[in-house]
Amino acid sequence: MAGRPRFQSTPWTNGIPQVSSHGQRQQAPAQSLPISTARIRGPAMRQPREVTSFSYDNNRSLHFDDSSLSYFYLLQDDVTACGGIDLSAGYNVFKKRDDTIDEHLDGMLLSLVDLEKNTGKKTTGDIITWRGIVTKLLCLPYSRQDGFELNAVWFDRQLFIEEDLPYKLATRRPSDERSELMSYWGYKFEQIATIPRLWNECSRQEIESRGQKPVSNVAQYCSVVKTGLGDVRMVIAGEVDCVWDYKPDPKDNVDNDPKLFDNPLDHYVELKTNRVIQSDRDASTFESKLFKVWAQSFLLGVPKAIIGFRTEQGYLQTFEEFETQKIPGIVKKSKYSNPYTTWDGVDALAFLAACLQWLKTTIPRAEENIVWKIRYLPRSDYLTASKTDQQSFLHPEFVKWRSEHPMK
Repeated sequence: MAGRPRFQSTPWTNGIPQVSSHGQRQQAPAQSLPISTARIRGPAMRQPREVTSFSYDNNRSLHFDDSSLSYFYLLQDDVTACGGIDLSAGYNVFKKRDDTIDEHLDGMLLSLVDLEKNTGKKTTGDIITWRGIVTKLLCLPYSRQDGFELNAVWFDRQLFIEEDLPYKLATRRPSDERSELMSYWGYKFEQIATIPRLWNECSRQEIESRGQKPVSNVAQYCSVVKTGLGDVRMVIAGEVDCVWDYKPDPKDNVDNDPKLFDNPLDHYVELKTNRVIQSDRDASTFESKLFKVWAQSFLLGVPKAIIGFRTEQGYLQTFEEFETQKIPGIVKKSKYSNPYTTWDGVDALAFLAACLQWLKTTIPRAEENIVWKIRYLPRSDYLTASKTDQQSFLHPEFVKWRSEHPMK
């Protein structure tokens, strides 16, 4: 039937055996999505628009404001003048967030309660989740080596999705000292590339001494945006590394004129680090990494990424800006990309559109507060869905608010 998602007419819906990408014959589970073939071609993408934001401070306390927002400030001369910046500095006093604590969707849901109290309107959308989960689904056709589990539940006519943290922790690869140090380099780059307020509001001493302070990844600033793909509307929240110049005051957009609207997302920046490119292999590896950089930025509406290039020993040598919308074209035209592994942003979005539609229609909307498990096994050909007897993971305050204040 014209216009219907491709996966609705494929044989797996009847449990007919399929041939996997590895040449093995597989029995498709009853509730499953074939990753190799599920596509909705040319899905319309709704322009992301920020509806609210929130911050976690260094004590991991939640605030419904921009207090943890950072501002980009780094000069090439500051990097090259000293022959490079040591990204390992301060590693021994790194304040690392405890990622074994399950925060579910709490910060996002509580920010929506605050928003709805102020506006008197329900935040509309079919699916509500973290940007990282949508990124995981978007990248899945080209990144099948790691498995994952998601929990999904309908409530108040909306589907909420979180990552299953116990599964993530149980399957996480043990990290060695080198891996921990390399992870730290990314946080150190964020520290030396940003300041806590606008440049003219910071003292010279504050700017010049920022690299001497202990690094912490506990504080975070998150943007909550409305977006959508195909027939599925989404509300997603994701961490924003910094703002390029300034964040528009919501009061400046009170007239709601689309032509005059100054979208905060247009001012945000994604920060990453990568090894200095010295060979064709380095270039090919970097272009593979750009897939996730593009996916993260594109989904949240962040227009640019700044990537710091470091040595094998962790010394920052330079940094470069990449426009999000141009990243797929850069990789497509590159002579370094492997034709058998190169990612395709258009194809990935076609899969995501099919995946979101499948989630929306497969998990029964009438079964509110019943948790479903979305599973992907490493190197599998299918994404599966099954009902569980788990308790809902939604924050009690959010459930209470929505239950006591029904809004259309």
